[in-house]
Amino acid sequence: MTRALLVCPEPLGHRQPAGIGIRFIEMARVLLADGHEVTLLSRDAGSVAGCRVDAITPENLERYSREAGVAIVQGHAANELFAHAVTIPTVVDLYDPFIVENLHYYPLRGAEVFAHDHATLIQSLLRGDLFLCASEAQRLFYLGALLATGRVNPIAFESDPNLDALLRIAPFGVGPPGSAGVSPALSRKSEPTAGETPALPGVLFGAIYDWYDPILAIEAVAIARGSLPDITLTFTTHPNPSLTPQGKLAEAMKVVKQKRYDFVHFEPWVAYEERAAFFARFGAALMTFPRSIETDLSMRTRVYDYIWGGLPIVTSSAPGTDELLMRYGAGTVIPSSSPAELAAALVRVLRDEHVRMRAGARRFVDEHQWDRALQPLVEFVRAPRVDPSKEAFAATLRLPEHAPSFLDRIKRRMGGSF
Repeated sequence: MTRALLVCPEPLGHRQPAGIGIRFIEMARVLLADGHEVTLLSRDAGSVAGCRVDAITPENLERYSREAGVAIVQGHAANELFAHAVTIPTVVDLYDPFIVENLHYYPLRGAEVFAHDHATLIQSLLRGDLFLCASEAQRLFYLGALLATGRVNPIAFESDPNLDALLRIAPFGVGPPGSAGVSPALSRKSEPTAGETPALPGVLFGAIYDWYDPILAIEAVAIARGSLPDITLTFTTHPNPSLTPQGKLAEAMKVVKQKRYDFVHFEPWVAYEERAAFFARFGAALMTFPRSIETDLSMRTRVYDYIWGGLPIVTSSAPGTDELLMRYGAGTVIPSSSPAELAAALVRVLRDEHVRMRAGARRFVDEHQWDRALQPLVEFVRAPRVDPSKEAFAATLRLPEHAPSFLDRIKRRMGGSF
């Protein structure tokens, strides 16, 4: 049994966690089930059953780290952990590539956001002992960053050529089919048959971040109403608006007001334990966004949640999402930014393809339980360790004063002198 200290950068007290908050709640549950004691610090000391909870303060970080055998941290909370906690084996969760996501904020907030994100990431890469990421694309991205900071080095490579002791893939996960029983969306008894008007013509988009394209989604649903007059589109407002700019949300609200689109709804974020019933109100989910490095690296939380909830997905193209949906047949990918093509896909899914896609969703849920996704974390917490090569090269990286000459290279090959 290990005493684990989880440091979550998001508030949890409102019981409406976003992706990072969900991940920390499920980390806590998995570690508790494995027999460990868990202390969970968050911005507001939000409670999680079975955990000792408190707020993130310098005093609490110092106090609880002295009692813990391992720490798990994500994002900017790492700055506070490394500044105030005692040194213990530390897992840095990199599943959310915040430094890439936040590139979108430069026009609004200038260079300060990137400078802060960059300093946070570099310090985390220098100080962590195990790093978690969500996909193979993220693994390659972070291996490059770890190489640049000296953490991928000859000592680490010699003992572990695959570098699994340094960086592991631990993707997002899902709970059992309905955390309080069976997800209503996956256990409907009366599905319309192919070609019938769908009983649930509602389409769920979810929260709007500034790297999404909500206007494209609105246009697509407006076109789809020509075939399905009852179709609606629902956005949810973010539970932590102070933590992320709301520019695209404001744009969407302006368009809806100007065009008097009564089929577009904006609703509050739903409590985590109530989302299965919320998903059951909809027939499909829609995600629209432009292609960028962010879409190459991000692993969308809502993709996992929507599949868990039995919602067939229509989405713009992103490598990680594309691969999941194709493997499980749980959605359809539209590589273009044409609202007409997205509208046609929504109509097909709602009329003809929803039953097949929900069958794929059931298989996805079986294979992506949280205890399986977080196995690399469980293994580390069972036997925490400090990376013995952590400081071997990180503190001594220097640029050469001059490029080696041809003569220098010959001398090195012959033993250093002649």
